Amino acid sequence: MNEGVLRELLSALSAAFATRDTEGLLRLFSSTASVTYAGSERGEKATGPDGLRRLFSDLLARPTAYCFELADITFGDLAFGEHTVDAGLVWVLADGDGTETAGDGATDTFAYRLTGVLAQEGAQWRWRVLAGSEPTAPDGQRHD
Repeated sequence: MNEGVLRELLSALSAAFATRDTEGLLRLFSSTASVTYAGSERGEKATGPDGLRRLFSDLLARPTAYCFELADITFGDLAFGEHTVDAGLVWVLADGDGTETAGDGATDTFAYRLTGVLAQEGAQWRWRVLAGSEPTAPDGQRHD
C-alpha cells in the first residue's frame, strides 16, 4: 500500500457517496461476513454485506449528499512492535473536511475523520472496517 493508492481509494469512496452510488460504494468494501461500517450519526452502523447494502441504500436515499476531502492521512501495516501481523492489512486515519449538500444546493462544510482497516483481496484493497466521525472543537462545537 502506498499513499497514492490510498488517496485513490478515499477519492473513490467520496465520489460514491457524492453520486449516491450504492453499488460503487459496496465494491470498495470486503465481502467478508465481519465487514463493518459506522457513520458519524447514532444508528449508522452495519456489519456484513447485506447490512452494508441496507445502510448505504438508506443513507444515499436521503435528500442530502455527502463528500469529503481528507488531506491529512496517516497509515501503516498492522503490527505489534516491530512485527508485522499481516502485510495485507493496513490501518488508516484520515482527517479533513466533509461537505453536506442539501437538495436545494446549499452546502455545509465540517471537520471529518475516517478511521479504518483495509485488506488486500487479490489485486484490490477493500475496507474491512471503516468509521466516520465529526471531531468537535474543544468547546464542543462543530468545526466549520
